[in-house]
Formats: sequence, structure tokens, C-alpha cells
Amino acid sequence: MEKQHSKLAGLPLGSLAATAIAFGAGAPAQAAEWQPDRITIVLSHSLGGGQDRLTRAFSKVWSKHLKAKLTVKPKNGASGRIGFDFFVSEPRDGTVLLSTNIGTTAIMYVKQRPKWSWTEKVRFVGLMGIDPGAIFVPADSQYKSIKDVVADAKSKTMVIGLSSWDSLENMVLHSLPKQAGIKPMQVISIGGGSDTVTAVLGKHVPVGFGKVSNIGKGGKKIRFLAVAMDENPVGNLTGNAPALDKALGTKTVSVASYRAIIAPGELSQSQPDRMKKLKTTFEAAKDDPEYIKLAKKVGLDPGLIVDWDHGKIQGVVERFWASYQDNTSIFKTKVKPAMAKVVLTGVKSKGKYVLFTDKAGKKWKTRIHQRATKLWIDGKQIKGSKAIKKAREALKKGHSCEISYMGFPLRATTAKCSTKGAS
Repeated sequence: MEKQHSKLAGLPLGSLAATAIAFGAGAPAQAAEWQPDRITIVLSHSLGGGQDRLTRAFSKVWSKHLKAKLTVKPKNGASGRIGFDFFVSEPRDGTVLLSTNIGTTAIMYVKQRPKWSWTEKVRFVGLMGIDPGAIFVPADSQYKSIKDVVADAKSKTMVIGLSSWDSLENMVLHSLPKQAGIKPMQVISIGGGSDTVTAVLGKHVPVGFGKVSNIGKGGKKIRFLAVAMDENPVGNLTGNAPALDKALGTKTVSVASYRAIIAPGELSQSQPDRMKKLKTTFEAAKDDPEYIKLAKKVGLDPGLIVDWDHGKIQGVVERFWASYQDNTSIFKTKVKPAMAKVVLTGVKSKGKYVLFTDKAGKKWKTRIHQRATKLWIDGKQIKGSKAIKKAREALKKGHSCEISYMGFPLRATTAKCSTKGAS
């Protein structure tokens, strides 16, 4: 009461009377502050990757500031299009948000041209952080620097793995040959940031191009060769690897994941109080020491947790759109999943991984993911993560499966298996 009295004490008598009337029984009640019980965050990227891990870390802290339960709902596929389409179709009242890497999904929008309008449907709440792109190799690789890769690529076709064909990384790799005087590279879309690291460590590809937070999970088994930005802002995480263009004298597009949370574009006009609450609690969570600690654990440098508003983030999106227009020919090739018909040589972790040998005699361990893999057993599709987790326990050595995958069979996109013939 003391604070209220001190504020009223300086008012003239007329103002005091008006204040008394305003708080009287006949005054209209103020609208209660919006307090959602639950908010769903749609994840438009692969499970286990940098966007997923950072979203879950941020949600843990943001829920405390929002005083609401935050649930992450994975909707991955088509370079983020599936997640966006789902987000656009859901209630536009602030209870359904979207987590996305705008580097990938900005390209998705201009390439796939969905029926919905980005400028109408997208309003950035903010960035959880910026995750630079980097080129890397196994620690025991013959390549000690990015210049070693370029020198070798002058005489042979270099194979490089990356997460997504529709990406900024792909723009860089297709522009390097002409600028650096090397042969065109064989670029392989692996299908996920974590899977790209696995492919490099497994020597399936000699060189990888991904995001620092994912690459860093390789620890001492990884060597960073270059960071694909004007300057390396995370020298402490990358062994002080040089900036790519400075090392090679080239001029390529900067690569980074701008890890954003998006609200419905209409919300600022239809319910500005809700947009304001999302924004203020987002900023509070972003500056919370607990989040900074969690972000560091998943490989995000605290120095890259930035204060950007909608206009600044949208400016980055529009630069990506312009870069796409300059590199349209790269993305005309549609990457399709590969297919393998195999007989399982074993299983691990109750069917979480299946083992087989391909036609070339190479052994593989492929993950049957309880959310990211579509699974059929004896012609029946198993739906729901819990049902898939239980059903895959039936897989045994000797079963036959038809598995589709991106790049390499490290994780199945689909798995159609028969339980007949097991030994």
C-alpha cells in the first residue's frame, strides 16, 4: 500500500476523485493478463540435431518465465515445409509457435513456393542463438587445413557430406570450384546435422560441412578446418579455425543457423498483449543464467545469444532469398531417398538399431527412430512413437527389410520389415 500511496500523494484533488471513480464498483474491470496453460512449439527440423537440442533447452527455461507448460512437437520433412504447413494450419492465437533454422527454411520458402505468405504468417519472437557453419574432418584425417582439401580437390573429385541439399552450405560448396580453381565436388545430403557428424566419424565421407553445435559433439575426434562466416566468432569452440573466405581468398555466402522462434504473423495486430508477453518472457528466458548454461552444454557459445528484433531477423531472411535467386540452378536437382533391400545380420538396443551388410560388403548400423522413421511390420504401418518403440523389439536377425534413407543408411526414413525367416 505504501507504493500506491506515494504515487497518489502528488496528484491534485480532481485527479484523486477521478482515480476513486475509476476503481469504484461502476468501473469496467480490466482485462486479465493472458496466461496460457500450455503452448506447443512445432519443431520443423530433425530430432537430435542442433535446432532440436537448443529448442528443448530453451523451452525448459522459457516455461518458467511464461508459467506455462511448453511441449515440443516434431514435424520434420521437406526442408522444414511440413513443420511450417502444420504451424500455419493450427490456431493463430499464440498457443502454437514454431522453432526453425531460418537459413534452411528461408530457402525452402522461395524454392517450394507454398500457398501461404511468409510476410503474413511469420512474426519472429526472437533468436535463441546463432550457430555458425563449419567444414570439418576426423581428427586423424590427412587434411590438416582447408587449403589441404582445396589442393587435393584440384586433381580429384572431393566428396563432402552435409545435412540438407536445400541449404546455405550447398551454395558455398557449389560456388567454391570456380572461385578456388578446383573440380566440382560430389555433395551428399546426409539428412541431419548429427548424422553428418556420424558419417564423417565413420569415414563414410572424408569431409563434412555442418553447424558448430553439432560438430562439437564429436569432441577430440573432430578437427575444424574453417568457419563459413566473415570472421570466426567461436574460435574457442573450433580450435581457432580460420574464416573460410579469408583462408582461400574467395567470396561465398556466410553460413549460420539462426535458431528462431516464430509466432503467428497476425498476432501483433489481433492480440498485441499476447505477442508482447511472448516477447518479454522470451527475452527474460534468453538472458537467464540457467539458459546460458544449458545453451553452452549443447554447443552454443554464450556470445552468440543475441538481442535481435523481428525486423533485423527478417533482414537476414531476405538476404538468404536474394542468395537463392543468385544460385537457383543448384537447387533444381531434387534429392530422393535411397532404397536398400536387406537381410538383417543382427539388432541392437531392442531393435533401436538394425545391422546389415550392403551389396558392396560394407556393414551398416541403421537406426529405426521411434519418431523420425515410418515403420511397417508384416505390411501393417505402426503409428505413434510408443507403438514404434514396442514394435521394433520384434525385429531379429534373419528378418528382411526394405529401408529408405538419405545419403547413407545411418537412420531409416522408412523401414518395411517382415518377421518371417528369423534365426
